[in-house]
Amino acid sequence: MWKKFTGVFILLLFLFFIPEKVFAVDYKITNVEINAYLQENGNVNVEERHTYSFNGEFNGIIREIIPNVDTEIHGFLAYEGNRSLLVETNETEYRIHRSGKDEVINVSLVYEIVNGVNKYSDVAEFYWSFFDRNNESTYENLIINVFPPIATSDVIAFGYDEAFEKERVREEGHVQFQLGRVPSGRNGDIRVAYDASLFPLAEVTSHKNMRLEIVNDKQTLVDNAIAWGERRDFLGNIGGMIISGFGIVFLVFVLTAWMKAKGKRRAIMQEISQEDLLPNQKLSMPATIYFTNYKQVRPETIAAALLDLVRQGYVEKIGDDQFQLVKRDGLLNHEEKLVRWLFDDIGQDGTFSFADLQAYTKVKSNHSKYQMGHSAWMKAVGMELKDWDLYETKGKFLGLFATLSILLVPVGIALAFYDLWVLFAVALGLCLVIITFALSYHPKTWVGAKIMLEWQRFKSEFPRLSSDQWLKFSEDDKMRAFIYGLGVNAQNLKKKNESLINEFKTSDARTRYHNQADPHTAYGLDPTWIIVAGAASTNFQSAQSTTTADTSSSGGSFSGGGSGAGGGGGGSGAF
Repeated sequence: MWKKFTGVFILLLFLFFIPEKVFAVDYKITNVEINAYLQENGNVNVEERHTYSFNGEFNGIIREIIPNVDTEIHGFLAYEGNRSLLVETNETEYRIHRSGKDEVINVSLVYEIVNGVNKYSDVAEFYWSFFDRNNESTYENLIINVFPPIATSDVIAFGYDEAFEKERVREEGHVQFQLGRVPSGRNGDIRVAYDASLFPLAEVTSHKNMRLEIVNDKQTLVDNAIAWGERRDFLGNIGGMIISGFGIVFLVFVLTAWMKAKGKRRAIMQEISQEDLLPNQKLSMPATIYFTNYKQVRPETIAAALLDLVRQGYVEKIGDDQFQLVKRDGLLNHEEKLVRWLFDDIGQDGTFSFADLQAYTKVKSNHSKYQMGHSAWMKAVGMELKDWDLYETKGKFLGLFATLSILLVPVGIALAFYDLWVLFAVALGLCLVIITFALSYHPKTWVGAKIMLEWQRFKSEFPRLSSDQWLKFSEDDKMRAFIYGLGVNAQNLKKKNESLINEFKTSDARTRYHNQADPHTAYGLDPTWIIVAGAASTNFQSAQSTTTADTSSSGGSFSGGGSGAGGGGGGSGAF
């Protein structure tokens, strides 16, 4: 019940906080042409033609127009062909109602910008932003035309951001800004100035000369763009060399480490080729399984650890599904935790059975206790590895990697700032590779590498072992081979062990087997161990699955956007 409630609650939160754009109509603004006709009185008559391509149902389009200071928008109307469309106004937002489904529509908008032209002593300027960073839609193709009241050849025109170097002065003073594709969230102010005499009816904004200031602003914009380009080229060259240098240093280190590891492996393999197939025991069997199986702990590993207690004589098998604790003295730390977990917490009176395990995990309040016991035992197994000199110290390597990755961060930020996205991607990728390598690089000592290679050799060659060779194994070695195959859950090892054990079911084979058996062992390796191992694996798998089913959780986050600077602007949308 709680799981269902939690799921519903999370869904409601998602629906509440999900951005509105997820539910918005699917559309593209394929073409926009804006014509601004400057009037002698300083007002500006604007005609806009918008082409929308809708996928699915829609109710209309949105146009937001944010006027500059001391300007107003009057007489906003919308048409489709000769048909007038209903316009709903909310401050700076205009909703043009035109419903449909899967259509391409062409909508014309007309309005007047009152006092849109600023008149000075020498020039009159139209400085406007038809869109800004608050625009949520992408214009696939945008053209802005500005027309003077009368023909002239005296024109100053330029644009900022998306409109930079997009101006073209046409005949009779007509200025066209061919912006092309304009992504959402971008600015693009335009400035067009004509001689003040073209606007005899306009009110004077300021009695000062502005021509030189406007020309200087344009030149400053050009100079800044040139300087920015030069810095971009310089940073591109320097960034490329820095990234190449870091890459070479990292590659040299990786190759050196690889050659060192390869040489160590060759020497160890020559040494262990003269030794017995089954390695001598150094670590405990659970720690050996944990170390050589890439620190993976499976339910089969718990089963193997239990059978290893039987192998050592601490536990006695009193049935195919029941075990009796014989003694506690001499147990390793992780063995003590395993005994306490299985025989004290789950079992009772020093016994443990699979029926006890099933009954214990049926109680939901025991699930967290089971996981705590599992984690404590697993952590203790890992602690045994720390008592051995299995890994080289990584301090100097981590210092090198940390330095390389940290230095790449400001380089990558600078590259992104100057739109050097390819180099930025390479820097980011190299940084991630270095960090990943640093976290995963665990060079083994001679002892650690030898243990790993000994058991890798065993896993590789044991499936080809003959029955006569296996018969020469001591009772303890047979059991260790059986436990290892079970613990790492290697099917080829498990099948080989089963075939060897089952081979000695016949009376003659049993006679040969028992004649060579160690009379002091606390167990007998017979076919019933196959049944016990299978039952143990199955029950611990079921317990693990049952007790982890209620421990998962999920979460989410949401974020909002910001708004751009003032000074006019706008954008487009649909509903």
